[in-house]
Amino acid sequence: MSGGPVTADDLRFINLVATRTFGPGGTPPEPDRLDATLAAVPEGPPNKRAAALAGALLAGRLFTSAPLVTAFLSMSCQLELGGTQLLAPQGAIVGMVRELADAGVDVGTVERWLQDRAVPASAEG
Repeated sequence: MSGGPVTADDLRFINLVATRTFGPGGTPPEPDRLDATLAAVPEGPPNKRAAALAGALLAGRLFTSAPLVTAFLSMSCQLELGGTQLLAPQGAIVGMVRELADAGVDVGTVERWLQDRAVPASAEG
């Protein structure tokens, strides 16, 4: 995988999986402003775009069902599309996503955190 950004369709699917796996189940409601939110996510290296994407999804409260899981999975998918993977303890990841959601950290902090923890994606898959 390489390159492009996570799309609106990707995000809808990610949210569907998150909702059915970690949320109330069923089909989640369609998010408002998804295309506009994605258009506002800046280009850049994978860690920058991944952090900005998660931050935008959480700040905009786009997904009402499983928002934290959706933000994390979206961030992970964006890293993967950029050729990297997140290597961090599960508790640290959960804490960082929660802090981002609660405005305890900003997108720049998450970007730097990802930069320190992103490793080249495995060729195996």
